[in-house]
Amino acid sequence: MRRPGLWSIYLTLFGVVLALSLGIWQLRRMAWKQALIAETQAGMAAPPVSLDAHLDSLAALNYRAVRLRGQFLHNSEVFVGPRVHKGLAGLHVLTPLRLASGALVLVNRGWVPNDRRDPTTRAAGQVPGPVMVQGILRSKLSQGAWTPDYDSRAELWFWYDTAGIAKARGLELAAAVVQADGRANPGGLPLGGVAQPRLHNDHLQYAITWFSLAGVLVVIFLLAHRRDGERR
Repeated sequence: MRRPGLWSIYLTLFGVVLALSLGIWQLRRMAWKQALIAETQAGMAAPPVSLDAHLDSLAALNYRAVRLRGQFLHNSEVFVGPRVHKGLAGLHVLTPLRLASGALVLVNRGWVPNDRRDPTTRAAGQVPGPVMVQGILRSKLSQGAWTPDYDSRAELWFWYDTAGIAKARGLELAAAVVQADGRANPGGLPLGGVAQPRLHNDHLQYAITWFSLAGVLVVIFLLAHRRDGERR
């Protein structure tokens, strides 16, 4: 077996260290995701609490089942998208709900196909008067690194930007969104329940992949230089 050159050593070492680092990072992500899933499942399994009595502690209710009563401001609804449901392109409808206290909370009422974006095409679902909503509260909201900003030309949001939506609609909104459960809306739209949290934890598989790649690089390095040495 001949002595390997410095470049082959450096490149192999770089690849191995990089793969090991990514594998360790995936293990840390796995632990984070496990904690998040546990928090989500516990909150969703707990009896729903009345949101009206907890408006001052929304951050503590992230992923908690809640119920609230009020009246929708349908003329201030906004859209988050694109969202695909069963292979069909569409949007999620977010509508402010005015509580008895006067507070306004955004409710993700569910999914509509693109050709039903216009509220007049789903008038039955624009429920007037008092309503009761039950769903999962999201109060820890942040924009992803690759998530676009609001598209004013398309009038489309890409994440739960409650501050931006409040400014655009001239409203004072709570810093939270309630993702409505699957109870049917009149006329069938919006289709509720599609925004409920569905978290998956695949980080262990990713970690194994990176660790395996590190091992493969080492084996290739050893075999390559052993063969070169035999030829000499």
